[in-house]
Amino acid sequence: MDLGFLALAFGLLFIGGCSARVVTVSPGPLIRVEGQPVSIRCDVNDYEGPSEQDFEWEMSRDAKGPKIKMVSTFDSSFSDPSLSKRVASGDISVVRLQDNEAELKIAEVKSQDSGFYLCRTTSTDSVISGNYEAQVQIKVIPKTLKVSPQTPPPVVLEGNDLTLSCNVTRELNYPTYLSVTWLVKKGTTSEEILTFGPQGDVVTGSKFARRYLDGGLRLVPGRNGLFELVISRVTTSDQGTYECNGTEWTHESGGKWTKIVESTKEMGTVTVTPTGHFLNVKASSSSSSSPSVLLSPGNMLTLFCYVFADNLPVLSLEMTWLADGREIITMDHSGLVISNTSLNGAQAKPGQATLERTGGGEYRLGVRGVSGEDGGIYTCRVRAFIEKGGRSTGGGGRWHLAAEKMSNPVTVKVSETTSES
Repeated sequence: MDLGFLALAFGLLFIGGCSARVVTVSPGPLIRVEGQPVSIRCDVNDYEGPSEQDFEWEMSRDAKGPKIKMVSTFDSSFSDPSLSKRVASGDISVVRLQDNEAELKIAEVKSQDSGFYLCRTTSTDSVISGNYEAQVQIKVIPKTLKVSPQTPPPVVLEGNDLTLSCNVTRELNYPTYLSVTWLVKKGTTSEEILTFGPQGDVVTGSKFARRYLDGGLRLVPGRNGLFELVISRVTTSDQGTYECNGTEWTHESGGKWTKIVESTKEMGTVTVTPTGHFLNVKASSSSSSSPSVLLSPGNMLTLFCYVFADNLPVLSLEMTWLADGREIITMDHSGLVISNTSLNGAQAKPGQATLERTGGGEYRLGVRGVSGEDGGIYTCRVRAFIEKGGRSTGGGGRWHLAAEKMSNPVTVKVSETTSES
């Protein structure tokens, strides 16, 4: 009997030894910022007994210092009197996440909360085996994060660049890292444009990824915490209220990046003035500012088209001359000249109509050897394009049509008689 009992006892010990309780918490130390929420998860595995396990939390200022009872999942009177008010207010609490997992939560961590936190589970095993508690250190640091944006210009002309400057700093006494994010708010919704950091990487918002690849967004890191984001060739879709977010991170054991504090500041509202609001086009003859021109058959017709715009240097212009509404000749925004049909519908003869750019916003039309069929009402039409980029894979969507304007009419008359000698 004694030998049988010993064999049975040995078998039970062997079976129990195959399943050793394991209690784990997050690897530390954990760096957290004063005034911010803190949570520490604790789980238990490979245990015997009921599936729902109980947890209790204690803390000590030093690794081997006296323990202070905090909270428990099964004993409402567990807390030390020094923490009773914080527990009653909900500043310190424990939340059961699963049968085998609980979370200690501190709503606003204080500097005196720095210390070592011990999670313990009560035994429900037939044989004591494994570990029943785990400990992690929390270091509470002061909040030193500062986000100081510069106010952008309230009005930007379409096609110009917009620079968004933001200063993000923190004290360098602790091993933390920074990231800066620019956002634009339209209505009540904020969209992320671009984030730099915390490990020197760049992440763009989904709507801005192509633009960043095309060079339409440029990050300019500066000194002493100054970061600049340049939005090139803005369009009316870029207007809105811009924000800057600074975030402080810690890189914890296991390669996990943890956000410990952030601050978002409004930079200012930017309105983009459409090109069409200030684009003007004027047509005139070379001889006078009269709205009409009288020529004899065989003469040379010369007309000028003048384009005026506050943002003219950033515009790519397509200029077309029309006679009685029919296109005669076009210079596209790349400078290529396309000669169309003459007024009577016949194919234009080589050299009959010419078009050249004689200045930044000045175009000259020449028609040689005019006849009566070349008379009519002449206007010039200007289409203003803004380059959107296009260096990324796929190419399309390189140009944005910003505005289209027609000039005043110039009446051209060709007399049917010639003067006597």
